[in-house]
Amino acid sequence: GNYVRISGADNELNAIGFSAKPGSTTLPLFTVQRDATSEDNLNTSVEVQLALDPTLIAAYNTANGTNFIDMPANLYTLKSLKVTFGPGEFAKKVTITVDPSTFDLSKSYAIGIKIASSSNGYSIVESAKSGLFNILVKNDYDGIYKVTGTMVDYVSAALTGYFPMNYHLVTSGAVTVDGYDPDVWHAPFVPIYSGTAVSGYGSFSPVFTFDPTTNKIISVTNYYGQPAGNTRSAEIDPSGINKFNANDHSIDVKFFMKQTSVVPAAPHIRVAFDWHMEYIGPR
Repeated sequence: GNYVRISGADNELNAIGFSAKPGSTTLPLFTVQRDATSEDNLNTSVEVQLALDPTLIAAYNTANGTNFIDMPANLYTLKSLKVTFGPGEFAKKVTITVDPSTFDLSKSYAIGIKIASSSNGYSIVESAKSGLFNILVKNDYDGIYKVTGTMVDYVSAALTGYFPMNYHLVTSGAVTVDGYDPDVWHAPFVPIYSGTAVSGYGSFSPVFTFDPTTNKIISVTNYYGQPAGNTRSAEIDPSGINKFNANDHSIDVKFFMKQTSVVPAAPHIRVAFDWHMEYIGPR
């Protein structure tokens, strides 16, 4: 038979990344494809009506323990929810236009879309009738990294670095990224070893801020507050390279964890980190 489908969605969550730089950006969201049994069928016109389907988001959250929300309509523009294939056309791109400066970067946005109907005797492929798309705002520093280096806890020698460490940098502003542990704690956290056991510093995770002109890291702060409730804060170590290397996307940074309740004497440094972050790929 003759069929229409959303191509490449594969019933998975599809990440669509946009630059965090302000201004409208238009990028392909997905492709609608038709499969014709003959040249005569291909040379007919077909209309495919799409529809937003937020139930796809709810179902994905339930199945995966995630917290994606239906992207508010005022944050994006779809040119049309109707796709028209002219004679001989077999694939049509659907685009989305956004302005990342309007986004709340603390939220995880998603759009669910399905094929509602098609004309001229074309059936809908059941396994490819819908797609779920995570709309990500990402700056140049966002990505998946492998972290190596050193860590010294001046209070407890039993606490040592967890290297090599799979680590994510997550866009939280045009020039800021939050550190995120995707493997051990699944949260903004820094895994460490306590002896041979995996542990971590509570209420502590670095936030890196860059100078977009020089790609230098200009500050390191604590995701949980400066200081957090347990008096932990973060601070850049100016002796480090502290820079994003645009050639290979790597990052070298040195920073401290300070804790005044444990180290009352200035400068209150409890832990020194010296990281090389090798870029693995996009999130």
